[in-house]
Amino acid sequence: MAQYTIQVYNQSGFPKSYVVFSEPPTVTSAGSQVQVFTNAWVTFPSVRNGGIDTLVYTDIIDAYWGTVPEALSPSVVVHQGGVAAVNTSSRDGVVFQGTSPAGFGTTTGGVANAGAFEIKANTDFTSDFNYVFGMAKPTGTGIPAPVATFAAEPNDTFEIIPVVKFYVADGAFTQGEIIDVKAFTTVPAEIDFTGKPQMTATVIQNANGSFAVQYS
Repeated sequence: MAQYTIQVYNQSGFPKSYVVFSEPPTVTSAGSQVQVFTNAWVTFPSVRNGGIDTLVYTDIIDAYWGTVPEALSPSVVVHQGGVAAVNTSSRDGVVFQGTSPAGFGTTTGGVANAGAFEIKANTDFTSDFNYVFGMAKPTGTGIPAPVATFAAEPNDTFEIIPVVKFYVADGAFTQGEIIDVKAFTTVPAEIDFTGKPQMTATVIQNANGSFAVQYS
């Protein structure tokens, strides 16, 4: 299992808060694209000037389900209900039961399309339940947190293809909060380990507010 490190080094001259988020996966249902929302995956609040904060993570991914207090939109915080470890190499899928006790059943291999995992919803809930599905990843604590979210629909099947790319931006967010990624005034730092031998990315915020990424 590969292990990666993201370090955030604040050289902006001011105390800053940071958020790590993921490139959203491609999600389809019956061949049509599904609207996907980006979550604040990991947050680094109040990093002093000259301070460093660190995230260590692996390539594990999880299917997740949760609830929201209102329709999905920026600033809404997702309340996570549960996760199931999935592997795109084995084309894993899970079935969601909406009635109590809500949650995923046993993970089954060989049901998703190549490079994807699958979430299949039963017919035992409606939109009034405010369920959401998505992809989660373990954080530095080992507890998975949502990275991408979409509305759950009963009697539907969703194919989720992860994209292994991450971003760091400055701003104060709550873990699980929906982010409007187009609203950042400073271009976020892009982190992509694909094809690189290095396993650590150091994100530096410079005195002019811009970001630089160094791999080591």
